[in-house]
Amino acid sequence: MAAIEGEAVREEIFVRAIDLPTLSVKQAKAAVAQQIDILSPLPPAGVVSSVVLLGPVEEGLNRFAVGFAPRELLERAAEEGQRVVTLSGWLDQEEIVFRFDRPGVAPGEVDWARRLEIATIAAMCLAIVMAAFSLRLDRELDHVQARLETVDTEVRGLSGETAALARVGAAWRAAQAIRKPGLVDCALGDIVKASGGPVALSSFSLGNGRFNARLSQPASDATVTALRAFGFSVSGPTPAAPADAATPPAAIRDVQTSSADCR
Repeated sequence: MAAIEGEAVREEIFVRAIDLPTLSVKQAKAAVAQQIDILSPLPPAGVVSSVVLLGPVEEGLNRFAVGFAPRELLERAAEEGQRVVTLSGWLDQEEIVFRFDRPGVAPGEVDWARRLEIATIAAMCLAIVMAAFSLRLDRELDHVQARLETVDTEVRGLSGETAALARVGAAWRAAQAIRKPGLVDCALGDIVKASGGPVALSSFSLGNGRFNARLSQPASDATVTALRAFGFSVSGPTPAAPADAATPPAAIRDVQTSSADCR
């Protein structure tokens, strides 16, 4: 490694040249950091360096220009809001532009500005994460609320259907309670219509939706035909010529109808 001393054309900027067997500026900066006490015209704690690649000088070696600026100069620029400071210097009658980042703190001191910057960035990242989480939470709450409203609507619909079924059931039970007297009245009316006049019954009953009646007098064939036309089931002996005119026939006819036949 060969160090070549150059000319400082500005009071604040000092320029040196070093030849290194690399093209990497990063490696050149590391080499300068190792020899800062030799290359720098100022105490290492009070200087900031910048490295620029100039090009090859001989086989295997490349020349780098190293600019040294007082730390306090860059700190004043940082206080004015400049994160990067551009300064130029001369080396072998060639002007070289150096870019200096905001300097760190001197060894043993706390870099409060850097810590504040890191804290600010961390706070901004946390705020972004919290905002995204809050947005997602709001969307989830909206989804849950919409689902609850849907379920509530379904519950109200089922409640309405249940109430309607209850009303239908009550109406059916009420109709069933009054159906029996109506069936009897309907059957008696049809018997009167079939007989063509008043009818005498010896008995009648209603069970399992079926009306049963027994006529006191035998019915004529015309009456039997009419009863069957009304949906009655007629049973019993048919009228026959009496063996003894003094003794009337004792023919008895049963008349039956169901709730399906009596409307």
